[in-house]
Amino acid sequence: MSSFPASIDGPSTLYSPADAFSTKPLETNATVALGAGDSTISVVSTIGGFAAAYGILSIDDELIVYATKSAIQFTGCQRGAFGTTAAVHANGVAVKANMVAAFITALQTAVQAVENELGTASSRNYVRKSGAVTITGLKTLQDGAEFGSGNKATTGLVRLPNLGAVKWRKADNSGDLGMALDTNGHIAMDAVIDFATGQTFGAFSYPDATATSKGIVQVGATGGLAVVSGSLSLAATGVVAGTYPKVTVDAKGRATGGAPLVSGDLPVHTHVATEIISGLIPLTRGGSAANLSATGPGFLKQDTVGAAITVAALASGDITNALGYVPADHAGDHFTGPVDCGPHQTIGGPLENMAKHSENFAAVTWDKSGGSCSVTSNAIIAPDGNQTADVITAVSTTPVIQQQVAGLADGGTYTFYIWARVASGMRKVSLAIVDNAYAAYLAGPTQVTLTTSWQRFKIFGTMASSQTGLWIVVRQYAANGDDWTTGDIHLWGACLQQGNDPRAAYARTWASRTPHTASGVAAGPTVIAASDDSTSPLKIHGPGSNLADSTLLELTASGELILAGGSGNGYRFAELGAANNPSGWAGTLKVKSPSGETLGYVLLYADS
Repeated sequence: MSSFPASIDGPSTLYSPADAFSTKPLETNATVALGAGDSTISVVSTIGGFAAAYGILSIDDELIVYATKSAIQFTGCQRGAFGTTAAVHANGVAVKANMVAAFITALQTAVQAVENELGTASSRNYVRKSGAVTITGLKTLQDGAEFGSGNKATTGLVRLPNLGAVKWRKADNSGDLGMALDTNGHIAMDAVIDFATGQTFGAFSYPDATATSKGIVQVGATGGLAVVSGSLSLAATGVVAGTYPKVTVDAKGRATGGAPLVSGDLPVHTHVATEIISGLIPLTRGGSAANLSATGPGFLKQDTVGAAITVAALASGDITNALGYVPADHAGDHFTGPVDCGPHQTIGGPLENMAKHSENFAAVTWDKSGGSCSVTSNAIIAPDGNQTADVITAVSTTPVIQQQVAGLADGGTYTFYIWARVASGMRKVSLAIVDNAYAAYLAGPTQVTLTTSWQRFKIFGTMASSQTGLWIVVRQYAANGDDWTTGDIHLWGACLQQGNDPRAAYARTWASRTPHTASGVAAGPTVIAASDDSTSPLKIHGPGSNLADSTLLELTASGELILAGGSGNGYRFAELGAANNPSGWAGTLKVKSPSGETLGYVLLYADS
């Protein structure tokens, strides 16, 4: 059947006719039996009225189209053509050249395809020299072609080849109007182009400005594009020119309004710690805004909750003993509660030792788990060279010594340090940190091996949320294979510090570490007082003491002064008495041993 207009027809679709009126033979006979699927037909002779290619054969009731022929064969046969059925045919059957209705049908189909492509006179798809036409697809225009008549068409698209042009002749035929591509590939116009209000060119989108996609031009009803003195300009939006802190824009980014900021324009904001200003902040002294007095210098002061903050000097009533010191003009005052200090005599911070009685394991603060062990105090030379280490002796086969520590940071991490050794050989014990309820281990039990040398061991654990207490433990733990079921171990310097191994420092502090006092800063008199008549108001311990408790200087509750150090025994300077003999001495100073035994007198001479 016809292939036009998709492709050009040929003998394979239109076939070759047979001349029914010629004197040439139009019939022959098969020399080989023919199967239903055979595409080659062997005959006596193909010479005669059979077409050279794409002829039509009939055998019995089957029509066949062949592609080519030789002297005795038809090849490339299409079996069962024109709606017939391919069949088996016997040797010797008649093979006839055929002029059938199907051949005529093929020619009719081809003619109809051509007519449909061209169209009728009222809707033809070809261009005539005169008259209105409809052009579809890309056309090549010859020089001098004319399109339309009268007014310009309301629709249509003209595509120009390179260096081509579209021209309209004036009514008086005096000149050309239109557009052309110049040598730079730019569109050149012969006349001014006016755009109707609201006219849009191109699809309404915003493609990237590339070599193949240049964008669109739109002229809106409320504005448009204009060229003034060679510059592209936009129509005014109606907003008065000026500077506005707040502007309103439409979907195309055009300013449609402007106004100053008002309080409602600022969003509510909660500041976080990182947004708070640090460093020096200047304050205006005086004035209602700052609510400060102009009578300074002094301190910022607020007398009651919600009261105004003023500048005033500190009064004695502003300072309480809860702050951890006694004002210089309050002689005789004393602390009513304990003040616990860290290793550098500071309260709190990462260096504070949270463990109490860190060198006195005999204290009741150290729980012995029902008497599972006993303590001999100050029996061993400690790592710092003083005889302040304790001997812990197993009383039961499961000795435990432990301390409960409260007042810690909620859910904090803490490290437990301790010095330990044995007198001889080796011994295995375990360290642990247990939660405040003594229900679960926060760390350990971790086994450590003690030798005759002092070693400082450590473990750390983290408390659960809402927990502020824990236990630090040294124990015999059978599950670890510990062997402290009898005998002694030596302990010294227990320490609990916040964090994971914050500082490997000694548990005790031998002296105050006070900063240098700048010239001109007066600290006032220092008053040292005891809380009762049985407590020493001043007692200083340190290395180099020859006393068992490392005392270097002490003012006892009875008013005696103890001095120790060097290789001596330490001395008490007791009461001052009168001197009766020899004549001329003003008095005597009694000297006692550390145990209180009177050793003798120091005679004081008066030069008068």
